[in-house]
Amino acid sequence: MNNEKLNEILNQIEHMSHLKSEDIPSLDLYMDQIMTLFDVNLADNKRHEDDKLLTKTMINNYSKEGLLKPIKGKKYSKNHILQMLLIYSLKNTISIQEIKKVLQPFHDHMEEIEPIYNDYLNITKELFHDVTTSTEKLIEQHQMNLDDSHHMVVLLLLICSLSNQYKMIAEKMLDTFYNDDEEK
Repeated sequence: MNNEKLNEILNQIEHMSHLKSEDIPSLDLYMDQIMTLFDVNLADNKRHEDDKLLTKTMINNYSKEGLLKPIKGKKYSKNHILQMLLIYSLKNTISIQEIKKVLQPFHDHMEEIEPIYNDYLNITKELFHDVTTSTEKLIEQHQMNLDDSHHMVVLLLLICSLSNQYKMIAEKMLDTFYNDDEEK
């Protein structure tokens, strides 16, 4: 890999698609329609072509675990879809039980989900740009040549270290603000 190829990767990640709330139909959707909505709008979020972003089993498990507000009939509202998008954004970093603690308070205030999701998306765009810029700056400052396996491993270690640091911050926030054992 060379620096040019990494720049392509950074650009691809920075401009990864997100499903905007205004692109979610206001009509209630069946489970298959939701999975199609995810697959069509978030296809570039897949690591591998045959990866599934959302499955019937996932949706059913989210419902059983109480992550989703109960549905009426077999259709899901726009707010249910927004909940699924938030779960999708959190599930690779925190546990299902922790996600439940974070999202449960909004079951009775579903109107608050859309502004939270929109704020998240808007700030994510800025963050992705900042990550791209800081990674490029890091490579430049340390004169890394990614054709050199030593530099490649160091960069990969640094990126993984940052990922772990952000995960630890999220875990400490959960322990501090969502701990049932402590008084708030």
